[in-house]
Amino acid sequence: MLAYESADQLLAEPDARRFLHVVILNAIRDKATQLEVRFGEEGGLLYYRIDGKDWELSAPPDEVYPLLKDTVRAASSLVSPERPDLTVIAGIPGARYEPLEAGWLTYQLGGRWLDLAVRIDPREPFGFIRFDIDDATDFADAAGEALAEYATRLTVEE
Repeated sequence: MLAYESADQLLAEPDARRFLHVVILNAIRDKATQLEVRFGEEGGLLYYRIDGKDWELSAPPDEVYPLLKDTVRAASSLVSPERPDLTVIAGIPGARYEPLEAGWLTYQLGGRWLDLAVRIDPREPFGFIRFDIDDATDFADAAGEALAEYATRLTVEE
């Protein structure tokens, strides 16, 4: 579970967890229906979907990027399915099938809870983390207020 209590609490979080908070708050504020981090050899890409259109956002910072999958795993309730015995007949020699880890992340904001569906593709260094956000419209104003409070605290501390 991730809980936003105050800007002070958010500033005290480790970098990867704080980044995850901020990205989720932005997605909720903007009424996104999906949030995705795609992984590659050169780093990550961050997208979210609003009204059926994907928007590319700033890439995760280099120091945060390698920690995101484990951060999401620690904050979420996931089911890690067993890998079935199967032979991959196409693709890279020696390739293995890696089933998605799936579950949910409970986000607490303003005393209310919102469950986000989570899927993690565990392949390294590739794969993705995908959050499906259902009907978070009621949380948009609270997310905007939380981000404004956080931005104010950031400028004061600098």
